[in-house]
Amino acid sequence: MSALRHGPVPPDALVLCIDMQRVFLEPGPWHCPEAVAILPAVTRLVSARPAQSLFTRFISAETPKDAVGAWQRYYRHWESVTISRIGRAPYDLHPDLAAIARAENTFDKATYDAFDASAFADTIRTRAPEALILCGVETDVCVLATVFSAVDLGYHVILARDALTGADPKTHEACLHMLEARFDLQVEIADTDVILAEWTAP
Repeated sequence: MSALRHGPVPPDALVLCIDMQRVFLEPGPWHCPEAVAILPAVTRLVSARPAQSLFTRFISAETPKDAVGAWQRYYRHWESVTISRIGRAPYDLHPDLAAIARAENTFDKATYDAFDASAFADTIRTRAPEALILCGVETDVCVLATVFSAVDLGYHVILARDALTGADPKTHEACLHMLEARFDLQVEIADTDVILAEWTAP
């Protein structure tokens, strides 16, 4: 009997590593203090089947005026992390993950939802996995936005509890609780050890 509610992880499942970038893992305006703590679990997931792992990078606007709509207000507030101020290097993946990722499985996005990046969405559509395993940051922002799109598209979503975090522990936990309570037929949450043990061989 499977330890997961909806049965073993299918062999073609993809790992979506969301925004594990230097700008979030290193001290600075967008530092997510717990991101370093989840790095070992994230690394285990993407290392288990690198060819089935996709990486996203949230890339800020060049300047506030280059953004659209309310994003201009957002980047006026966060101007310190615009490309014109800090360059592109902080938006690189953490070195541990950059060593695993490849250009063809790394996708840049300008919004919270990974599916807004056409190349990412096309890759998911082409590979047509039965399930998506999500890890990374932040649970209550980019991860959440991506989960909602994945659910709407009909994917079985598995969240790696010990490989997710956010800058605010309270909203991180509230988000997991909400997803577990309200989306239990489409989303399930499990630790990395369980996910890997339940991931059936290809």
